[in-house]
Amino acid sequence: MISIVIPTFNEKENLEELLRRIDSTLRGLNYEVIIVDDNSPDGTAEEALKLSDRYPVRVMLRAERLGLSSAVLDGIKMARGDIICVMDADLQHPPELLKELYERILENEIVIASRYVKGGSVEGWSLLRRLISRSSILLARLLIPKVRGIRDTSSGYFMLRRECINPEVNPRGFKILLEILAKTECTRIYEVPYSFGLRRHGESKLGLGTIMNYALQLLGLSSPFIRFSIIGALGTLVNLLSLYVMRYFLGLEHELASIIAIEISLLNNFILNDIWTFRKRRRGSIISSLLNYHLANLLGIMTQFSISMSLYRFFGMESILSQFIGIIVGFIVNYSLSKRIVWW
Repeated sequence: MISIVIPTFNEKENLEELLRRIDSTLRGLNYEVIIVDDNSPDGTAEEALKLSDRYPVRVMLRAERLGLSSAVLDGIKMARGDIICVMDADLQHPPELLKELYERILENEIVIASRYVKGGSVEGWSLLRRLISRSSILLARLLIPKVRGIRDTSSGYFMLRRECINPEVNPRGFKILLEILAKTECTRIYEVPYSFGLRRHGESKLGLGTIMNYALQLLGLSSPFIRFSIIGALGTLVNLLSLYVMRYFLGLEHELASIIAIEISLLNNFILNDIWTFRKRRRGSIISSLLNYHLANLLGIMTQFSISMSLYRFFGMESILSQFIGIIVGFIVNYSLSKRIVWW
């Protein structure tokens, strides 16, 4: 069975045409449509229930707007089919493509309706909207190694086998496909070109909040090295700010201020890496992990301190600059040892 999951919010005017076109395309195949509605004030859920007399439709009504990705995952839980399709209700995803998606899924594990492979296109978008879309996909391909061979990582129209959905998929944001691709073990992925059409009724859901959620999603799915680097950059600021306060406000000697600043930044980095970069990978208690983190960073600490002290004492370099150079040299050593000893 094919289960078509359609998240909705204020899509009442589109439903009748959408379901008619789906039925016309998939006639003769065993399919169902799961409408997941976030309590639309325009009566979308009620309209879907009426149309269930004519089409194989089931409706899940949620109490409030909980996000597109969580709606998709809730719909998948309700679905009876082993083949899942996700699409929007706004008619920008042409239902006529469903037949080709189904034919392709028989030989693949994930099939994506793609705007950016040869033959695909987007209608009626402004230059700014096109730039946002292209940039978001470029960032995904740069930050997430598993999706680098995929042209349209943010497509909302796709079909996949149920077993391709990792139980650890996070129901956040609007780009559930990106989450699935980043965490799946499935490798047979195919992109089908299509033309992303104009919205007939209703309003676009894209806004600043959507863009911010996508940015957070990208960072969460990025490789541990990227996340480690971001936290390392933050730790650098903590380190240098602590050094500045102790040197120029408290009047401490460079060596003592350097050691204290290094320890403050180590604690900062350990906490953030533990809850984000290597989340769920810690073995043992937090105290033992903290001790292991200091042990793993011992060579980096010694490198950083030695370089900082040498540049300050023997070359007359200013405190902040000498500390910064020490931080850069010790960074790669810290990452390599932390990954092998603390969060192995």
